[in-house]
Amino acid sequence: MRLFESMKGPKRSGWKILMKTGNVILLLLVGILAGGVGHAVLADGGTDKSLKIFSMVYALIQNDYVDKIPAHPVLDSAIRGMVSSLDPHSEYMTPQEYHDLEINTQGRFGGVGIKITTSGNHILVQAPIDGSPAFNAGIKSGDEIIRVNGVGTATLGLAKAVRKMRGKPGTHVVLTIYRKGVFQAKNFDLVREIIKIHTVKPRMLSNHIGYVLIREFSENTGRDLDAALKKLDREGMRGLVIDLRNNPGGLLTSAVDVASLFIPDGKTVVSMKGRRQSRAFRSHGGNGFPQVPIVILVNTETASAAEIVSGALQDYHRATILGTQSFGKGSVQTILPLFDGSALRLTTARYFTPSGRSIQDYGITPDLIVKEFIPKGARSIEVPREVDLKHHFLNPDGKEQRIVIPRGNIQKHLLYPIPSGKKDTQLVAALSLLKKRIEH
Repeated sequence: MRLFESMKGPKRSGWKILMKTGNVILLLLVGILAGGVGHAVLADGGTDKSLKIFSMVYALIQNDYVDKIPAHPVLDSAIRGMVSSLDPHSEYMTPQEYHDLEINTQGRFGGVGIKITTSGNHILVQAPIDGSPAFNAGIKSGDEIIRVNGVGTATLGLAKAVRKMRGKPGTHVVLTIYRKGVFQAKNFDLVREIIKIHTVKPRMLSNHIGYVLIREFSENTGRDLDAALKKLDREGMRGLVIDLRNNPGGLLTSAVDVASLFIPDGKTVVSMKGRRQSRAFRSHGGNGFPQVPIVILVNTETASAAEIVSGALQDYHRATILGTQSFGKGSVQTILPLFDGSALRLTTARYFTPSGRSIQDYGITPDLIVKEFIPKGARSIEVPREVDLKHHFLNPDGKEQRIVIPRGNIQKHLLYPIPSGKKDTQLVAALSLLKKRIEH
């Protein structure tokens, strides 16, 4: 069983825990088209009126629409509409979209090395990856990508724009970039390379305090974090900051690996409960390493697998959570591959922290609320939370729980928070807290 998370989501990146269960095949709309307009028989032998109407509408479109159109796009749109009406995280994926999802979880692909996001209809550079073609060409955080190979991104949309930027190493792609206050539009001719996503970025700060930025949770994040912590430990680390701000999540198994480094072996990290599945994921191979005080930084875009780690360490009193309310995604999606190479991403369960808390809608409430300082003129964006998304699930508790911001309150923060001395109010607060604990 493999659990992973898409890096594509509604308006923003990520926020979905997904589960792939081997060769599960789900056949949709079987029997609807056979024999034209007629009854659609369900597995239990009953007749569903709605499916009969669907079949009739499809036949009328095929027979009477002003232009003859292929069957595939009509049925594809029908399936997408059916699935999207369920919740924000269920989705039908074409074979190409499913392939892209699997590539995202591997942390290695051919491209130009840009982490992008959206703000309204605009596609923005969240950050170039260090050493990538985009980084070396001078593309910066906050740049707006207007065109890819001459095609407007407003027409392409996020998914197609990403697909056009990726490709075979050694091939060219031209990005047209707008940088506010610097230039109106400028072409960057980039040569694609193999891009390796390093999800763990460690450094030693002053006063024996280690700092680790975890960008997302991919296959190697747990292993890379273990190596980073051992290196920081050798350098005299006595306190640790784990930065999960803007982390959209990733592999659930990777989240368990990360949490296992800080809590004793055999403890529940997260549990999930659904109509057909119930399972607890436990810590493994660790013994609470390292035994130092920990502060975890979170913000509105700390989501899904990142919330699992934050919630587990908070429940076990292993870390102090500092920042602002997290995203609040507490549902599990199962990946069901279909016979034509496409796949269905279907919400099948809710997940809970070790103490039994559901963070759905609410998110992780920090132990210490510290708002982000946004310098005058800095590029900031409004970020919705789970509660702002259409068709979102309500928290199963049915009541407000440890919530400190109004439901539906959209937060603003910097496009990509990176430690920047005294301007990073959340990091400064974390350092102050750790210094006091080390001294005592």
